[in-house]
Amino acid sequence: MAQAPQPTCELPPPGTSAVDALTMLRSMQAQCHKQASFLYALGQLLNQASQYEEAIDPLEAALLYRPDHWPSQLEYAIALEGIGDHDSALGLLHNLRRNPEVDPDTLQQIAALEKKRTPRRSADRRGTFGLSTGYDSNVLGSTYHTQFTLTTPDGGLPVVLNDDQRARGGSFVRADIGYDGVLASDGSAQWRYSMQASYRTNPGFSEANLGQWSALLERGSTGLRGPYILGQQQTLLRASGLALRQTQLGLGYDYLTGPGGACKQRLGLDAQHINYPANPVQNGRYAGLVGNTNCPSWGLQVQMRAGTDQAMDASRPGGAQRQVSLRVTKHTPLDAATLVLEWEATRQKDQSGYSPLLDNNARRSMLRLAYRVEYRWQVGPLSPYLSLEWLDQRSNLTLFELKNRVITFGFRSSW
Repeated sequence: MAQAPQPTCELPPPGTSAVDALTMLRSMQAQCHKQASFLYALGQLLNQASQYEEAIDPLEAALLYRPDHWPSQLEYAIALEGIGDHDSALGLLHNLRRNPEVDPDTLQQIAALEKKRTPRRSADRRGTFGLSTGYDSNVLGSTYHTQFTLTTPDGGLPVVLNDDQRARGGSFVRADIGYDGVLASDGSAQWRYSMQASYRTNPGFSEANLGQWSALLERGSTGLRGPYILGQQQTLLRASGLALRQTQLGLGYDYLTGPGGACKQRLGLDAQHINYPANPVQNGRYAGLVGNTNCPSWGLQVQMRAGTDQAMDASRPGGAQRQVSLRVTKHTPLDAATLVLEWEATRQKDQSGYSPLLDNNARRSMLRLAYRVEYRWQVGPLSPYLSLEWLDQRSNLTLFELKNRVITFGFRSSW
């Protein structure tokens, strides 16, 4: 059987302008993302164009294929410095200075890079901002059924939902802001923090307004392998008041996997305290396993979770909840744009019957399927995007079945 033809990944000829060369390499990225020399050349050109964030992934992938290639290490350090991660860049530069293969001219460049940081350490921090608008077919997350049946000793009792309890669609406007950076770093470990907040307002449906914020502190390895530990606090606000507080603690280990070490793998333990201030009977404690796989050269990310949410109140409907989820994300470069495809499935099953009034105290089982398609591109400092989202939640209890469709147009930017 004839073999499939190998992709042609020839680099631009000498004399090609940097702009033309970058355009050419972008157009070849989809078929050449497994070739280290191509990834290095692409990252180098992105650095020269001051597009440091975009340079991170191809240079990281180049190093996964060729860990000892010092020119890739240098370009990776330049990209890290460009996005503000000076401490990580400094660790790479220190190692390069001790590499006997590095030539004298490059050593001078390394010395200049090591002195580049400003006294205020502003390069160690980065902010992001986003603004979007769109349409949500189910702003309140209501079931799509208009009626259901209660089971009573005297037989089934049909119940018709009021209009204000049924699924309703409406437009929305959303603002997002984030800030992250490095607190401290040494040769083996690094402390990072991240703060995120968002607010979504729904004209005509103020009861669906939603705000959330989170703060994360993580200690991880500065290399490609090592232990990590993290703590996170998340809060959810609705129009009626505080809806959810979630405290998370995680720990585990990062290492390389896949062909030639092309992927970064994280395996760990996850513990959460989940608090519903307006409905304390729903409070729970979650414990489980988490696995994250990131393959930059393939644009692929996979996250798996499995655990149990134990009820803190014995009267909580359904008791303990067993949960399993899988999320797969694929980034595909399309010239100067990126197509993002995401699929997520979550299975939840209660340990005991939910309510005698619902299917004679049947144990609730739910399957939540979510799909997202996003197309984004770059216009100067802004990254406009268009996304479509589908959500289908299926359950053996009619009351918990719902559907949702969301279309969003917006932009993101960073400083």
